[in-house]
Amino acid sequence: MSKKEAIERLLNPGSIAIVGVSQDFTSISGKPMKNLIRHQFEGQIYPVNPKYEEIEGFTCYSSLLDIPGDVDVALIAVSSKRMMQILSECEQKQVRSVILFGSGFAETGAEGEQLQEEVLEKAKKARITILGPNCIGLLNVKKSIPLGFSTSFETEEGFLSGNVGFASQSGALGFSLFGLAQEENIGFSHVINTGNQMDIHTLDCIDYMLEDEGTEVVAGYLEGIPDGEMLIRLAKRAKALKKPLIMLKAGRSEIGRKAAMSHTASLTGSDETFQAIAKQYGLVVANDVDDMIDLMKVFSRGKQTKGNRVVTISNSGAAGIAMADYSESLGLELTRLPKETQTKVEDIIPPYGSALNPIDITAQALKEQHILTDTLEALINEDQVDVIVVQTTFGGELGRNICEKIVEMDKTTEKPIVVTITGTKEITGAGRTILEKASVPVYKTSYKTMLAIKHLEDFSRFCRSHEPDQLEHPNVQVEENKDLSGIWTEVRVKKELSSLGIRIPQGTLIKDREHLQEVKTSVPYPVVCKGISKDVLHKTDAGSVKVNIKDAVELEDAYESIVSSIHAYNPDADVDGVLAEEMIQDESVEMFIGVKEDPQFGPLIVCGLGGIFVEVLKDISIRRAPINDNEASAMLKELKGYPLLEGVRGGTRRDIQALTDALVRISQFASAHSGRIQEMDINPLWVFEEGKGVAALDGIIVWKKDEEAVVNVK
Repeated sequence: MSKKEAIERLLNPGSIAIVGVSQDFTSISGKPMKNLIRHQFEGQIYPVNPKYEEIEGFTCYSSLLDIPGDVDVALIAVSSKRMMQILSECEQKQVRSVILFGSGFAETGAEGEQLQEEVLEKAKKARITILGPNCIGLLNVKKSIPLGFSTSFETEEGFLSGNVGFASQSGALGFSLFGLAQEENIGFSHVINTGNQMDIHTLDCIDYMLEDEGTEVVAGYLEGIPDGEMLIRLAKRAKALKKPLIMLKAGRSEIGRKAAMSHTASLTGSDETFQAIAKQYGLVVANDVDDMIDLMKVFSRGKQTKGNRVVTISNSGAAGIAMADYSESLGLELTRLPKETQTKVEDIIPPYGSALNPIDITAQALKEQHILTDTLEALINEDQVDVIVVQTTFGGELGRNICEKIVEMDKTTEKPIVVTITGTKEITGAGRTILEKASVPVYKTSYKTMLAIKHLEDFSRFCRSHEPDQLEHPNVQVEENKDLSGIWTEVRVKKELSSLGIRIPQGTLIKDREHLQEVKTSVPYPVVCKGISKDVLHKTDAGSVKVNIKDAVELEDAYESIVSSIHAYNPDADVDGVLAEEMIQDESVEMFIGVKEDPQFGPLIVCGLGGIFVEVLKDISIRRAPINDNEASAMLKELKGYPLLEGVRGGTRRDIQALTDALVRISQFASAHSGRIQEMDINPLWVFEEGKGVAALDGIIVWKKDEEAVVNVK
């Protein structure tokens, strides 16, 4: 049975056994049965516990083997130490889908981790798929089937069905978020808690939900990323389906990462890497629970933007100013209306209002409701407007009437309409509820409104983008019998860069004093001299760099000084020689390009300002390799130092295209050697004026040991 088939069965069981059930419906082992009864599960319920003969009129069985009918799903609420026995019974009974509620597995340490491995191994041999352990269950919202003990299942009002699917590694957080979202009239299709993810993990559930026809928005809470390649595949699929994939990732801080380990035994990974992957592949990242609910709200409406041109209507000048401020900081355009539409608005609003964007319809709309609705209609019909924001403080009957009209008008257009209602629940709650029930996104503050629009516009733009099927440059081929081991020093790295079409300075590696006498009259003075040793990676720390060497006498002095400095810095250092290369004196901007291997996502390419600035400013951009020209260009534009390349304050524009080409080629090199590179650093890479290219002045590659290498990660 595939993971998708297993999840389908878990969500749509015809018969359920509850192993370890309790008559005490307030206990963890009693609540699953109580919840099934409360929500009138139409299938067969089989309580299993040798202590009871019946529970609430249901025959209670001593073991799974005593159940007369087939069992689609078994809910296991027993001690972890009994799991091997229970799995044996599941195997004999041919139960293929199991939910493990209990803890005591990998999250507890080495002993629990070993038990978890043993349970999983036995389950695989028995062809049993497991959700959990250390989870509180799942909910098929469409059919009101709760399998678990979450307090969110205890509602007497039922569940609000909708188009949001949610997979959460944490049960408490996941179902708390579900409950809060339901209060804001956000409907769900399914909610699944994966816990320790022994077998089925969050990405499996997201995979299922993306293909579910009734699910249009998919959200996930993750403490660890179980499969980086799968996450990227799902992100690509989400784009193809135009279904937003909203992720709340825990473990950003060091303390958070440690907490995640003790919580669900997760390796959380680098947040910096996750954010880069999210940006590259169009994941929508939430910062907290409130943020995720706000995002569910704006995406569940099912509308996308055609651009970032926003117009706001407000009965408060201050609110309009706030919208303008947030628009600018979030990169949204508070667009200027065409003259014809501006004139229409001027004819609608009072003369002391403002038809300029943000539009101030004034408090006169309290008396004349049509002012707001007529203005809204004019903006709906304006092609130069992509998103409309309505900000109001109106409450009571007027507020309800306006909200009802907004709902009617929202149905007539594909253009997103987002509403801000600022005021107490007592005064404005009725109007807000009208909008929520119609899935019109409504927020309480200007900032929340504009942030939601920013995420909506980002995802819409990402869906509109069309990346080329192939990279713009030929792929780098891996040469057979190439020695991919140890440390490649500057000389070897530059040879590789030259083969990639990246300029390197002309130079000679002086291997010893005898060789020095042979070449000292032929080097391209003035030169820079650098000590080359795999045992000294940071040359300036060892004093092994000398610049502006003008003649043979100075070259001999520099050679002796550098060799002595290296041995003083590290007496055991193996010195390959001293590199004497042309001293390029053209004006340039120093950049760096690096590669690091991420255990979850493979090779990542990094760029930023070079020299010491990379450590001081930490102004970097990251992508997963390989990248194309568009992605390389986007990386550069993300840098705070990008204006230096464009020529800030009348400065010289640099060869941005050559830098872009270098990024693409190095990313292809990294991808071709995926799983082998530990780190790669080209620093500095000088970028000359436009048309004069780039030059790599230094570089290093550290290869993984054979036993550490993971070849063909991609």
